[in-house]
Amino acid sequence: MCLFLAPKNLAMSAHSHSPSEESGSIWKILNVIIALVVGGFTLFWGATLLIGVKDAASPKEPVAEVAAPTAPAAEAPAAPATTPAAAAPVAAATAAPAAFAGPAAEITIKPDTANPLAYDLKEFNVKAGQKVKITFNNTHPAVPQMHNIVIGTPGSKDKMMALAMQMVAAPDGMAKGYIPEGPEVLFHTKLLQPNQTEVLEFTAPAAGDYPYLCTFPGHGAIMNGVMHVE
Repeated sequence: MCLFLAPKNLAMSAHSHSPSEESGSIWKILNVIIALVVGGFTLFWGATLLIGVKDAASPKEPVAEVAAPTAPAAEAPAAPATTPAAAAPVAAATAAPAAFAGPAAEITIKPDTANPLAYDLKEFNVKAGQKVKITFNNTHPAVPQMHNIVIGTPGSKDKMMALAMQMVAAPDGMAKGYIPEGPEVLFHTKLLQPNQTEVLEFTAPAAGDYPYLCTFPGHGAIMNGVMHVE
């Protein structure tokens, strides 16, 4: 009886375990497939991302290198043409005028009677190359003041006034008669005490409008004029 039942029990036992084993094998296969799919998907997008970054970065470098050399090439031909044009006005400005054959221009200037802080002569005309003789008579009947006459280059009035004001703080400003030092100053008298006179002589420069003023601090704002050279 026992010998007969044993094989039957063994057969039943083998038959009962087979579905479990088959189910486990299926899940193992599915896990492998899922892992392969996920891994392949990850590798695909990783490679795409790296290729995209490389492609986006690579075109920028050649563009910068090609654009840089083109600017100097376009500007190079213009440089030689500008050099002669810039030099011409400088030569004209520094050229001395031809001597004037006529008589010297004699000018007398003094403080204005109505306004002692102004010149009585606000402008006068001379010829380029003409001898000029200016007599500055620092005499005023009511308000005696120290004054001078400083003639500067065209357009230098404000610059000379600023330089004169800077001399107020200089320890030797008064000793120098508040005469500015610089290329703007062409001719000048000394700083005259009241009732003093000085004659200023020079040759008129090239044509232009030359400002003249008193550089005693504060006077030049009103005490000024223009020498017109024709």
